[in-house]
Amino acid sequence: MVEIALLGPVEAWTDGTRVPLAPLERSVLTLLALAEGTVLSTERIIESLWALRPPAAPRARVQGMISSLRRKVGDALVTRDPGYYLALPPAACDVRRCEELARQAARAQPAEAAEKLRQALALWRGEPLGGVAVPGVEADRVRLTELRIALLEDCFEAELALGRHAELVRELVTAVAEHPLRERLTGQLMIALYRSNRRAEALLAYQALRERLAGELGSDPCADVRELHAAILRDEDAVPHAQRGAGPRQPGMGQRSPGVAQRPAQMPPGVGHFAGREADLAALTAALPEPGADPRVVLISGAGGLGKTALAVRWAHHVAGRFPDGQVFVDLHGSARREAAPEKDTVLSPDAAVGAALAALGVPADRQPSGVEERAAMFRTRLYHQRVLLVADDAGTVAQLLPLVPPTSGSLLVTTSRNRLTALAAHHEVRTLPLRPLAAAAAHDVLAGIVGPDRLSGPGGDAVVALCGGWPLTLRQAGAMLAARSAQPLASFADELRERADTLTVADDPRTVRAALAQARITVDPAAGRLFDQLGTLPAGSVRLDLAAAVAGLTLSRTRRLLDELISANLMVETGPDRYGWHDMVRRYARRRGIGMSDRDVAVERAIRWYLAALDRLADPEFAAERADLPILARWVAQRRDPQLTWDFVSRAFAVTPAVGVEACESALAAAHRLGDQRIIGAAHTQLGSVLLTDPARADDAGAHLRRAIQLLGPDQEDHVRIATFGLGALLARQGRPAEAGSLLERTLDLLDPGREPLASTIALYAHADLLVRAGSADRGQERFAQALILCEAATGTRFSRARQILDAHVGARFVAYLSDALDAPRVSTTDRRLARNLFGSGLQSVPN
Repeated sequence: MVEIALLGPVEAWTDGTRVPLAPLERSVLTLLALAEGTVLSTERIIESLWALRPPAAPRARVQGMISSLRRKVGDALVTRDPGYYLALPPAACDVRRCEELARQAARAQPAEAAEKLRQALALWRGEPLGGVAVPGVEADRVRLTELRIALLEDCFEAELALGRHAELVRELVTAVAEHPLRERLTGQLMIALYRSNRRAEALLAYQALRERLAGELGSDPCADVRELHAAILRDEDAVPHAQRGAGPRQPGMGQRSPGVAQRPAQMPPGVGHFAGREADLAALTAALPEPGADPRVVLISGAGGLGKTALAVRWAHHVAGRFPDGQVFVDLHGSARREAAPEKDTVLSPDAAVGAALAALGVPADRQPSGVEERAAMFRTRLYHQRVLLVADDAGTVAQLLPLVPPTSGSLLVTTSRNRLTALAAHHEVRTLPLRPLAAAAAHDVLAGIVGPDRLSGPGGDAVVALCGGWPLTLRQAGAMLAARSAQPLASFADELRERADTLTVADDPRTVRAALAQARITVDPAAGRLFDQLGTLPAGSVRLDLAAAVAGLTLSRTRRLLDELISANLMVETGPDRYGWHDMVRRYARRRGIGMSDRDVAVERAIRWYLAALDRLADPEFAAERADLPILARWVAQRRDPQLTWDFVSRAFAVTPAVGVEACESALAAAHRLGDQRIIGAAHTQLGSVLLTDPARADDAGAHLRRAIQLLGPDQEDHVRIATFGLGALLARQGRPAEAGSLLERTLDLLDPGREPLASTIALYAHADLLVRAGSADRGQERFAQALILCEAATGTRFSRARQILDAHVGARFVAYLSDALDAPRVSTTDRRLARNLFGSGLQSVPN
C-alpha cells in the first residue's frame, strides 16, 4: 500500500518502506496527491512545475518522471487521458486524514472535538509540502498553513470550554508568538490567563496585541477583543468560558453588552451533503485582502444549479470569526429578470439592495435616505470602522453591486452571479472564482450521502452519477427522487435521466438546470443566442474560433465578441487560446437547441466543409482536440448517409492519423462498397485492418483485411500498399511467424525512400530489427537498429543517447517512446509525418517490447 505525507517534508512509503524521491519526482507526486484522485493533464503538470519557463522537451521530462515514479509506487499511479492521477484511499494521505478529523471535530461535543483536533495536529511534522518548491503548490501551501492555524484555534477553543485554562497557557503563549497578529489566539490567551487567576498578564497580552496592530497595520483590535479587555478590567465574572460552534462572532470572545444593537448574523444554514469544494473554499480564503489593502470584491461565477450560494454560505460560516461585527446576506434576485414582462421582475434595484444591507446593520427603513448615492454613503459610513462580511447572492448587474462595496479592506463583499460581470473590474479590484461542475468522486459522495453508499454501489449507480454531470442541483434532485423511490433500480433511473437530467424536478421545487440555462440564454444578445444554438449542432466537445465563425457565417472578430458574451453568461467556457467548450450539462442543452433549429442543415454543412478543409492540418499540435474528436466526427459525417462524403472524410482523416477509429473505418468500408470502386475498397481494407491491429482480440480480422487490401491495391496507391504490408508484417511478427513477417517488413523497406521518408523508414527499420533480435539474428538485428538510430536522429535533429545502445526489451521500450515524440518533431516533413503516424499506429503498437 502506498502512503503519502504532505504535512511536513513530503515523503512516500510503500508497504511501510520509505521511497527515495528525486526533487522533481517529489514535486510531481505532490501535485498528483493534492489533486485528490483527479486526472492532471501533462500540460497542467508542466505549468505547475515550471510555470512560464519550461525546459527543453518538457513532455518527455514529465513522461520520464512518471515512469520513474511508477517503478517506485506501482499501480497507484494511473495513466488516463489526458494525463495521470493517484488512485489512493483517503487514509493513504495525511492531508485527507487531517481534514476528516477536522470534519468529525466540527460535529462533536467539546471533549471529543478536542481529542479529534489533537489527533489532527499530531499529523503535522513541520512546514507543509516541505522540500517542494514549484509554482503549482504555493496556493496549497498557503491553504494548508491556514488549516493548521485554524486547527490550533479550534482545539484551544474546545479545551477552554472544558476548563483546561491553566494547562493551555504555555501552548497559547507559543502560538501567539508564532502568529502575533491572530486576534483570536490572543483572545484565547487572555481568557486562559484570566481564568487561571493571572489577570495582570491577561491585560498585558491585550496591550501587546494593540501595540503590534497599531505599529504594523495602524488599526485597533477587533470589537470582541476590546470587549473582552473591558470585561477583564472590570474584573467581571461575565468573561466567558469559550464556547464551541460556528457563530457570527469570533469564538472565545465576549458577549454584547446590554443595550447594544445585535450584530447581524444573516447567513442561511448550510446545505447538507456538501462535498468536493475544498479547493474552492481554499481559493476564497486566499482571496481575503490583507489589512490596509484596497477594498476587494470576491465574485463566485457559474451557471445556475452549480452550487454558488451553497459555497458562499459554507465559506461565510467558516470565516465568520474574521468578521466580528456581523455577517449580512442579501438576495439580489438577479437571475429573475424577465425580458418579456419587466413589470413582473423581482430583481432588487441598487437602492433597494443597499437599503436591505442598511436594515441588516440596524438602520430602519424610515431612517434611510431616499437616493441610492445617499444610502451608499450611509452604508460606507457604517462600515468604515467595522469588519463585516456581506454576501450579495445572485447578482444580475454591476449596478446592483457598486453601492455595496465596503470602503476598507476590513469588510468584504462576496457575490454570486450567473454572469462574469466583467465590467466590475473596471471599478474595483475583483477576485473571480469560476465555479465548475463537481468531479466524479465528489458527485458520487453527494449522491451517496442522500441515497446511501450501499445502494449507489449497485448496478447503474455510476451511470446515475455520470448523467448528473457534476451539477449539484441535479445530484440533489436525483437523490431526493431516489430516496422517495426506495425500490426503483438505479439502472431504470439512469434510463430516465438520459431523457431528462436537465429538467429533473421534485415536488415543491420547480428549479431545473435547463430553466436556469434558458434564462441565461435569453439575457444575451440574440446573435449570441443563435451562435449558441448553431454550435449545438456540432458533435465535438470543443470548437475553435475559426470553426465557430464558419458555422455562423460571421467574421472572426464578430464571432469572438459573441463568444465573449456567451462566456460571460456562463453558457460556454474558454478552454484554450481561441478554443471554447461547454460543461456536459450545458452541452446537452446546446444540442437540444441545435436540434430544434429550422436551418440546422445549413450550420451542419458549413461545419463539414470546415472540417474537410482542416483535415490537412490535423497533424499540427493546435489541432490536437480535432484529432482526438475524429471518431465522433466520422460517425457524425456517416449519419449524413452520403457514401462519397463518408469516404472522403474518413480516408483523408486516416491519412493524417489512424486515431480515426474502428467504427469510422467500418463506415468507410461500407461506403466504399456502395461506391463500387475496387481501388477505394482496397484502401478501405487497409484502413480498417490497420486500426484493428491495436485490438489483440481482433487480430485475425485485421490480418484478413490487410491481405485483402494487398490483393486489391494498385501500384500507384503506394502509401496504402506500404501501410498494409508493414501492418501485416508486424502482426505476423507478433504471432510468432518470423519468416513471413521478415519478408513483409523487408518489402516495406524496399517501398520506402529514406531520403524522402526518413522517419517512416526508421519505424520500419526498428520493427525489422526487433524481429531479427527476437528470432535469434542478433548481429543483423543490431545492425538494423543502428541504422534506425542514425536515420531518426538525423531526421529529427535530436539524440536518443550518447552511449552505444544494444537493442533489448528496455532499450526498445525507450526507443518506441522516443519515436512517439519524434512524430511531432518540427524538422519532419508533412508527408513523412503522415506516413510515419500511420505506420507507428498500425504496426509498432503490435510489436511486443
